Amino acid sequence: MKYIISIFAMMICVNTYAQLNPFSESLENSHCIDTARFEIRYSFKFKNHPSQKRFAEDMRVIQVGKNVVKDFSEIVYHYDSLATENFKKGLSTTSTNPYFTFPCEIYNYPKKKQCNEKYRLTYNVGVLCYSSKWTDIEWKYSSNDTIQLLGYTCNKAIANFAGRKYTAWYTLDVPIPFGPYKFSGLPGLIIRIEESNGMYVWEFCSLSTTPSCIYNYKYKKEQKCTAEAAAKTIRRMITRPMTFLSSSGIKVMMKQSDGKWAPATKDKKENLYEPIELK
Repeated sequence: MKYIISIFAMMICVNTYAQLNPFSESLENSHCIDTARFEIRYSFKFKNHPSQKRFAEDMRVIQVGKNVVKDFSEIVYHYDSLATENFKKGLSTTSTNPYFTFPCEIYNYPKKKQCNEKYRLTYNVGVLCYSSKWTDIEWKYSSNDTIQLLGYTCNKAIANFAGRKYTAWYTLDVPIPFGPYKFSGLPGLIIRIEESNGMYVWEFCSLSTTPSCIYNYKYKKEQKCTAEAAAKTIRRMITRPMTFLSSSGIKVMMKQSDGKWAPATKDKKENLYEPIELK
């Protein structure tokens, strides 16, 4: 009964965000691929579609190394760490974090002009591993526009990236040319960056200069695929989550109007969804 109730609780969440969170993974299988010289944290607010009234919120960690710039969810990492300790003690865990996050790890390789991603699918279905397109962003600067943000004097820059328009506020006081997600190339640290429709907003939280290891974690059920195939799978998962789970061999029970439980094999309607990269 606990199993059924947990699924039902997640189904209620789907109506709000059109997303089911992935289960926690073990972090024991890992190797260090670089040393971070800077570790930057950003709060990240996002929507799956402009019509959504509420934002989902994540905390992103950006590790800037000599060869790698990694972007990952601190919330997902936290629950993975808890699960890893349980696994070490011989305990099983099927829990998932209660927050709606962006379940993707991004490994940017600026010198190679390459980007690798790991996207965690819902309900332990798998982890999509794929290479995505690197883009040298052409920023347009506005030297006359300056504001104070979080104690920093910030300059304005705008750019088109992956089919969306972004406005960034950066500070020359911290000469780090890398920011959240795949944004790079500005002459200073990004303090705030926002998509023109307000669907995606990153805001600087903290900066650490203590060296730390940049890990590449190996998860169970990793699936190599193309970026195009990954985009199609993610769209199916978000727009029709019950159909997606059923086709993945996951039995989902839904409480009916008469109070009885019955299998949910397909969705009544398709959830609205726009990917972060439109092209």
